[in-house]
Amino acid sequence: MPHQNLEQIRAAHALATLKGEHGDQITRSEVNKLPAMIVANGLLAATAFAKETNDKGEPKRMGMCEAMRSVATLLALDALGIEAMSGATDAGDIVTRLSAAESAELQRATTEALAYLGYLKRFARPGEE
Repeated sequence: MPHQNLEQIRAAHALATLKGEHGDQITRSEVNKLPAMIVANGLLAATAFAKETNDKGEPKRMGMCEAMRSVATLLALDALGIEAMSGATDAGDIVTRLSAAESAELQRATTEALAYLGYLKRFARPGEE
């Protein structure tokens, strides 16, 4: 496979996510809220909010949780070079791994998450506004 640039990697990952098992739960309206939350409160707080669970242990905001799971798996890609996220598989990994990471890695992860969410929003199905 030819070498892909970051834009291609983000776009391909977003498309694969939306075609995946839980991709239908991710709507444009839910993804649209995440960048503002990240900018206002930080990646860790926005992720914690997105993965918050109810009394049954199920995510309160399934679409947001799935979007942040997708962010985690993107950040885990070797091509991005964010060592703290290597092997990450879900939104909880963003919080646990980046809480202990160097601030430069957290900043890089935040920048990548914001760039990626633009693609995820663009490709997601419309949702209730």
